[in-house]
Amino acid sequence: MNIKEILNMQMLYGAKLIAGNSGVLNEITGVNVLEATDIANWGRYGEVILTSFFALQHLSESELEVFFEKLHNVGISAFIIKIDRLVTHIPDKIIELCDQHAIPLIQINKDVKYEAIILEILGPIVNKNMNLLNKYYEVHSELTKLALKMPSMDVILREFKKMILRDVSLINSTKGIEISTNPGLADITVVSTREVLTEKYMHFKYERKDVIYNGTNPPLAGKQIRVHIPHLGYDDYELVIHELPEQISSEDFMVIENGVKFLQMELLKKYVISQNLFQQKNNIINDLLNDRLYEEKDIDEVLESLNIKKHKYYQVVLIKLYPRDEKKNMDKDLMPQTLRQIWLTFKTIFKDIAFLEKLDTVVFVFNFSDEKAGLTPPAIEKIMNSLAAGNVFDNFYYNVSLSSKVEKLSLLKAHREVLDTEKILRLFHGSNNILPYEELGIYKLFLDSNNLDDLEKFISPRIANFRHHYPLLFDTLQTFLDTNQNYFLTSEKLFLHSKTVRYRVAKIKNILNVDFANPEELLQIQIAARLFKLIDGRKKHE
Repeated sequence: MNIKEILNMQMLYGAKLIAGNSGVLNEITGVNVLEATDIANWGRYGEVILTSFFALQHLSESELEVFFEKLHNVGISAFIIKIDRLVTHIPDKIIELCDQHAIPLIQINKDVKYEAIILEILGPIVNKNMNLLNKYYEVHSELTKLALKMPSMDVILREFKKMILRDVSLINSTKGIEISTNPGLADITVVSTREVLTEKYMHFKYERKDVIYNGTNPPLAGKQIRVHIPHLGYDDYELVIHELPEQISSEDFMVIENGVKFLQMELLKKYVISQNLFQQKNNIINDLLNDRLYEEKDIDEVLESLNIKKHKYYQVVLIKLYPRDEKKNMDKDLMPQTLRQIWLTFKTIFKDIAFLEKLDTVVFVFNFSDEKAGLTPPAIEKIMNSLAAGNVFDNFYYNVSLSSKVEKLSLLKAHREVLDTEKILRLFHGSNNILPYEELGIYKLFLDSNNLDDLEKFISPRIANFRHHYPLLFDTLQTFLDTNQNYFLTSEKLFLHSKTVRYRVAKIKNILNVDFANPEELLQIQIAARLFKLIDGRKKHE
């Protein structure tokens, strides 16, 4: 109901619209009587204000300006003044301010009772609210019955269509999936977007889009109502109501409100089920890769359930994430969201694949038919670069380890290979590296040892003793050799003056009696330095 409609009411017969003509279509949500000018404290959007001018009679022009500014900010729909009681005519300043703020100013005679006006205005509003309430419970009842049938999303959307007599779509923006009662309406061009004014019974945020439906013949101009569906998972959902041929009503919004809540519950159920299945799958792959399946038939059953038993050969790939800034407090959901984007991308590209996600790591098991096939560092690098271009790695860097190609009974071996490769990447390489196990070289010899004493036996006692007594000098020696005996680069890496580096190198020569021209002696020191890293890393993780 708007101001133009109430001017035709019987109780306002003889009333005059004095000012604010441009606001005659203002919506009415209620009516109130002005007793004080603190309108901001009690006024409500869409209200019609009744007054005998008593509360305004002593206001100066500047105070009237402030008061009408408040009326405008609150969203008052109209101002009705009763004359011949305190005033015989309406002041020009009030007429001016009503025109300025598009607030219709209606003049009524003194014999018109406020009670009659209030009842006349509130009657249709109360009836409308009753109808909306009845509609709400009617729809809620229908959806409750529907929920007991455990329907699919297609069935749910078809029921919505019956309720509002318009096609509807559910969009998963994250995966780019759309379910619709009319797939021909999926291809659109958005012309404009604006927010829908929220009424008191509307708890979700709505947008109305002017669109061109490109899939119709000929293309149609139309409107859509879109509402975001809050969801526990990482997917982003939108419900779309296609406003063809005409704009939806308040009653339709009651259906939509119920519908969004219903979809929330259905998506929550699906999310819980998917998380349970995800965890079960994680546990199964974990058992497969960690040798917890003792018979070949059990392995076959697991591979069959994971849909990776089609081909003879397998390869394991491990991707581990590291925070770029370890001191930064990050959102706890950021790591799983990033891992999810990684495995979603790999699953989109590769068909015969299963994966295991845990903490900061995702492990893929690839199945392929040709021993010469399989994943290569360039193929992995291309995928990781595409993810990086989408800002996936803004907060993390990654290391990728690739196993050799194996048959099903050697999956444990392949898993150990990527774990060992990850150790080398972590200790000796920088960020965003991709390394196949086959390229570990001499490190394979040392990684096969599970005993720290076995590693230490490869280190010269002279070098071990020197490191024990002179740890700072040993660090300087290692950096000096890693930079091809460059004093300037060594000083830069260690944040030392070049003279200090020269002094330390001279002292090392003296104590260790090392010949920097002897490649065999330097090789012994460099191998020892890397073995010390392996030993320290293993001690740290024990």
